[in-house]
Amino acid sequence: MSETLIRHQTFEYKENEPFQIYNVYGTTMTYDTLLAHWHSELEVVYLAGHSRHYIDGHCIDGGPGDFIVTNCESVHKIEPQTTQEELDRVVAVVLLIHDQFLIRNFPQFKSIYFTNDHLPAGTEITEIMEKISAYAEKKTHTGYDYLYVNGMILELLYHMCERGTVSREALADVNYDKNIERIKGVLQYVENHYRENITEAGIAEKFYFSPVYFSRYFKRCTGMTFIAYLTGYRLNKARRQLLYSEHSILDIALENGFSDSRRMSLAFQKTYGCTPRQYKKDAKTDKLK
Repeated sequence: MSETLIRHQTFEYKENEPFQIYNVYGTTMTYDTLLAHWHSELEVVYLAGHSRHYIDGHCIDGGPGDFIVTNCESVHKIEPQTTQEELDRVVAVVLLIHDQFLIRNFPQFKSIYFTNDHLPAGTEITEIMEKISAYAEKKTHTGYDYLYVNGMILELLYHMCERGTVSREALADVNYDKNIERIKGVLQYVENHYRENITEAGIAEKFYFSPVYFSRYFKRCTGMTFIAYLTGYRLNKARRQLLYSEHSILDIALENGFSDSRRMSLAFQKTYGCTPRQYKKDAKTDKLK
């Protein structure tokens, strides 16, 4: 799940397994910068560590034992709050449930919105998520294991409905929906044009926001300023090129929207704690071990 920098994410599914399960370790959470994105799956997170969640413009601070739901197509981001003690253990169990599985087994699904008014998971949800986590850890599965997990997911949905839902119609705010869609457009634009010269003022104008409102609203939705988001996206692309290409530092900087290698190096060191050159050297050393 490390490639969370893609704006509109898509996932591949095995036959008979309309779900994805990730046991996320503290080291993973602190290493990768998770930027705002959205996808068609329902996402549920059971926390064993600490993190901050931005979901459709709302900020939620979660801790061990909390259960956080991200509805399909919601713009969201996870900001790690990992402590030193949490680095080498699982800090979150993430379950993605395919929307077609939900629609097929739960016809009312498209008309409801799961809320996060009550964060503690409770006994039933905790037990289900622990079993789902254990399933993900198994190296091999029998031909019928998927039935077991599908059954647990349906039971999980029942408990989620008991926790709290609202009608999407009751929730609907025309201006809010339009703004969220425009923010999605901004994220998609960055994905397609990050190599180009992009300014915050230019983006605000392009997507019909006033500059001041765009600055405030983008940070509310994503947990960071637009420039920080753009820089983070470019850095992740550059980091992958450092790992998998032989291009020079300057070429990588220019290919990913930085005006020169110095600007990329300063931003890279601030984010990853080392220079691009050192990062590339360390990665090669690790491959040789």
